[in-house]
Amino acid sequence: MKCNVSADLLLVHPPAYFDFRNNSDVYWPFLSSGGSEPITPLYENFPVGFKTLQRFLTNRGHDVKILNLSTLLLKYPTCDVNKLFRDVEVKVFGIDLHWMVHVQGSLEIAKILKALHPHVPVLFGGISSTYYADELIHYPFIDMVMRGYDTHEPMATLLSELKNGRKFEKVPNLLWKNELGEINDSGFSYTPRTLSCGMDLSTLPQQNSGLFPIKDVLTTENAGCVHNCGWCGGSREAFRRVNKVNFPIVQKNLDELAFEMKTVGENPGGLNYNYYSLGTYSEPPNRLNVILDHMSQADLSSVMYDQFFLTSDAILRKMASTGKRVIVNLSPQSHNVRVSKLSGRGTYTMEEMETWIDKALEYGISEIDVYFFIGMPEQDEKSVFDTVAYCQKLMERFSGRRVVPFICPMFPFLDPGSSYFENPDEWGFTVFYRTVEEHRRAMMRASLINRTNYETRWLSRYDLVNVSYKAIRDLFALKGELGLFPPAVINPLVKRLDDAREFINVVHPIDCIENEEDRKKALREIGDEIRRRNNEIFTSGVVNQAFPINRKIGGRWYDELLWDESSIQESCN
Repeated sequence: MKCNVSADLLLVHPPAYFDFRNNSDVYWPFLSSGGSEPITPLYENFPVGFKTLQRFLTNRGHDVKILNLSTLLLKYPTCDVNKLFRDVEVKVFGIDLHWMVHVQGSLEIAKILKALHPHVPVLFGGISSTYYADELIHYPFIDMVMRGYDTHEPMATLLSELKNGRKFEKVPNLLWKNELGEINDSGFSYTPRTLSCGMDLSTLPQQNSGLFPIKDVLTTENAGCVHNCGWCGGSREAFRRVNKVNFPIVQKNLDELAFEMKTVGENPGGLNYNYYSLGTYSEPPNRLNVILDHMSQADLSSVMYDQFFLTSDAILRKMASTGKRVIVNLSPQSHNVRVSKLSGRGTYTMEEMETWIDKALEYGISEIDVYFFIGMPEQDEKSVFDTVAYCQKLMERFSGRRVVPFICPMFPFLDPGSSYFENPDEWGFTVFYRTVEEHRRAMMRASLINRTNYETRWLSRYDLVNVSYKAIRDLFALKGELGLFPPAVINPLVKRLDDAREFINVVHPIDCIENEEDRKKALREIGDEIRRRNNEIFTSGVVNQAFPINRKIGGRWYDELLWDESSIQESCN
């Protein structure tokens, strides 16, 4: 098969686990990927930097293409990756290791690409790549690591050098190997104070023809954060730590944000997208007002904002006017203000939040989603289920209005670079995996409990997973009882969540068998049951807490498949 794909830079987004297809060695429980993102446990959403890099480098004369390999393998599970990549002609492969959950998939695809194209450099980038750059560069199939939160200018220099002089010492932020395999460091000097490139969203993957197409598009107004949530690898202190800077946040140029919103409207059907504005919680009032003005002019049908504080009346009123349907996400993390404060929030009580919700709905906000986390300091089992009980109270108080609580466990990984990861004893955490290789091996464990890289003084890994699944299950049951979803939706979900929790506790003791041969033998004995459940997760569509109905995979803003369907089908076995 001739794939007829050529590029200066091919950006490849890996699945979290490369060998997921028809797999019976690793169990992927139902609903293990969190709350609001319409994704599977492969975390197929790529970082927004893929889209900004493509635009920036294309405008400078470079040919940049994107492949979401995770989506491709989900849609075409018999695809032969070696056949797909065999005939591509590129000057450099770029692989993101942004979120640590992709560590096994990113390393595996890097190994495959290097075997197929030994003379083409394999480059890693992203937050986790920056944090672990010195370790990643020692893998024999990784030639370069690009560090930093903004790599546009360094990548432009790199592509120019690949075409011309190959003097890589000119490329800032680059770790690289020379022809002898010796490691060189060009320095970590490019740390701009402004993000100067937005995404071109005028061309997005075509929407699928399913009954409930996924129409979400994500943008962020900044990198870093003004807040300092201890669990987050993008928090104020983590941003400084990972990027070796003394400032906590870098803001995107306002004209570039306006460009993004404008290009959404230029996309066929784009005005029907839900535009998820992710970083507004870090924006000061003067910039936020300008952003909201741009949003109003874009005439979007649906807009979503995250807010860490209880937004002022003036901003709320303005938010309500920015789309035909406006959703505000709150994330107190816990109903308990003490736990909330320890997690980096705790700026309001639940009583204050309820009063604020009344006002927000009165001003015209269409929906308030309230997110609680599991895995925070001083949060024990009782605290988790007290949060579930509070969710019931919240739904009862706002019955008939769109006030929707969610409870989201933090697994499998606590972010490397986060304060809890860096100083676990101080916060009551134990971290089991610290290196890239330890995390890679962890992702290959059969049990989700053993894949999880941390536990707290109040919830062991075993309890963290079991309590999380029961809490999610109980909250779904409450949503059914209180009429947020019909029984036809809730009953099968509750059944699947019960099955997931029960089967986790079948797989886990087997995965803890010390003797490797005995462990493999016991896993083979339940292999058919693992495979059946995994195939249901990866082939039936995508389900999340926010929209708990199977929807077809495809047409999401990050579902870039690169090849046309006939070319992909030719590579299928």
